[in-house]
Amino acid sequence: ARATVRNARALAQALHDRGFDVLAADLGFTRSHTLAVRVEREGGGESVAQRLAAVGVIANKNLLPGDTSPKHPGGIRIGTPEVTRLGMGEREMVRVAEILDDLLHRGKPPEAVAAEVAELKAGFTTLRYCFAAGEAAYRYYDLVGRDPP
Repeated sequence: ARATVRNARALAQALHDRGFDVLAADLGFTRSHTLAVRVEREGGGESVAQRLAAVGVIANKNLLPGDTSPKHPGGIRIGTPEVTRLGMGEREMVRVAEILDDLLHRGKPPEAVAAEVAELKAGFTTLRYCFAAGEAAYRYYDLVGRDPP
């Protein structure tokens, strides 16, 4: 659990350093596995979540303090349990922030960003902790007849 929180804080700081409006900067960003980012400048929560999903990054659209309509959330929520479970650490959280920056601030084409995501994920295919530590990640998809994400 501590590694998950460290990763969440590292990701929050790295996003903040790249100009993202990460909530609770004055409080250390988070004390849990999630962080909230106001993304109105980047197109709003729903649009950003969809753009991230298109390149292989999962984030949830999220209402934030001050939002006036549940139909137009101003933020996204990002969690670090899955990437931590796969063995990513604080260095990789900086890389994740760079990838988000490439897509949402620098205007890098989605296809190029998707390749960056795939390259990062390729080095993390084994569970590091959980009930099946040391096994190939997403093996259960084979058991239920679905392709991994």
